Amino acid sequence: MTEESPEADSDRRFRLETLCDVVQAELAAAGLPVVPGGRPTGVAGAVVSVDLPDLRGVLVGWQEHALLLDAGQEAWADDPHQEGEECAAFSHLMNTIGEAMAEAIRKILTAAGLEIEGTDNDYAPHELLVTRRVSTSVWRARRDAQFTRRYDSMRAAWKARNAANCPNPDCETHHSSAEAGADL
Repeated sequence: MTEESPEADSDRRFRLETLCDVVQAELAAAGLPVVPGGRPTGVAGAVVSVDLPDLRGVLVGWQEHALLLDAGQEAWADDPHQEGEECAAFSHLMNTIGEAMAEAIRKILTAAGLEIEGTDNDYAPHELLVTRRVSTSVWRARRDAQFTRRYDSMRAAWKARNAANCPNPDCETHHSSAEAGADL
């Protein structure tokens, strides 16, 4: 195993922070709530973070609402050996929610062009690891293309306006670029 330089770690962490932003945007675009950093109390939704310190990718999990978590913890506290029906029901419910949300998140992110793996984390069995973006999602590609079209249109309009307002007809800065833009 080789040690990576601090610069490589810093670059890798920056790329993963960017990937983290992409994952959060894809989940939000699909309509899933995304929990803000620091896991505030009373908030439910997808928890997205960079895998620190390993830097293997972006971790994605699901956080149930505090109402459910508190009720489950109270039931488990009342039955320390977790042998009763209530504990079994809470365990079943939490496991079912974890499986369902992990499957939904996996499908959403895969359809959005991201590569997903399991983490094999015994403490978070439904946690996913996003390792890279394989392709751009359709909504993001459309938005980016629309931005480029608008930018190009505005740039051509400004060049034409500057050429029209230029007092020197021999000015190559305004007139040659405006003519080239008019040929498009």
